[in-house]
Amino acid sequence: MSKKLVSLFLAVLMLITTAALAEEAITVTDMFGRAITLEEPATRIIATEPADCEILYALGCGDALVGRGLYCDYPAEVTALPTVHSGADTNLEEILALDPQVVIMNDMAHTVEQVSLLEQNGVKVITTNADSIDEVYQAIRLIGQVMGKNDEAETLITDMQSTFDGIAAKAVKTDKTIYFEVMPLEWGLWSAGTGTFMQELAEVCGMKNAFADLDGWQPISQEQVIERDPDYIVLVTGMGDTAVDEVMNRPGWQDIKAIQNGKVYNADSYTLTRPAPRLKDAAIDLYNFLYDIAEE
Repeated sequence: MSKKLVSLFLAVLMLITTAALAEEAITVTDMFGRAITLEEPATRIIATEPADCEILYALGCGDALVGRGLYCDYPAEVTALPTVHSGADTNLEEILALDPQVVIMNDMAHTVEQVSLLEQNGVKVITTNADSIDEVYQAIRLIGQVMGKNDEAETLITDMQSTFDGIAAKAVKTDKTIYFEVMPLEWGLWSAGTGTFMQELAEVCGMKNAFADLDGWQPISQEQVIERDPDYIVLVTGMGDTAVDEVMNRPGWQDIKAIQNGKVYNADSYTLTRPAPRLKDAAIDLYNFLYDIAEE
């Protein structure tokens, strides 16, 4: 074969290879509007936040995780992975040592400078930020794109929607109210307002949020809770088995309807606070509590 033919053959081969790589390339827009291009679906990834970690496993991508944030603990097998610090304690050396292609971070888990440094070292950074159920779906689709699992992402979303729709169809719409205690009294009370998946789950169950006039997650006072006199109190503080007793015996709360009727629920704080697929399980548990159903 002549040198010209060899050169032509190699040029054609390079074009075919380049075209194939281009077809595999993925460009996504993360939840802060940043465009990120990957040469191919990610195979080595770090998730710093529990919700994103849970999404990855739900998509069947647990094997792609090479590291996790300190609080990523579900499913249990993820705890065998190396941990990395995030937020104010983000340690870039820890992350780079694990040689990830992609790091998924929450909006509160990084700074612009940290993202820039990671990208300068060849690591793509995807940022998530989900407060509402619709934003949870956006996060699932985003991570599905990054992992080349678009169909699996849609299946996961459809399953969640089906669960919520099923609960809404049998729930009785009332004017009864729920107070979600997100932060306990000893740390300063916080609750969930409009634009949060907690309020949306209350509405799915036919109830109203006692703090629907607030936007997002906000600090509140004991006086506000007493004045609003919720029918139900749902604790997502992660304060353990004594949480209900502590609330039931708070000075000045004895006239609240939820206290008088014993309607205080110590929810699984992980399923009800993480913007992840297990929100559907949280919805089922919440419905069962509100409608006095032992099991379903």
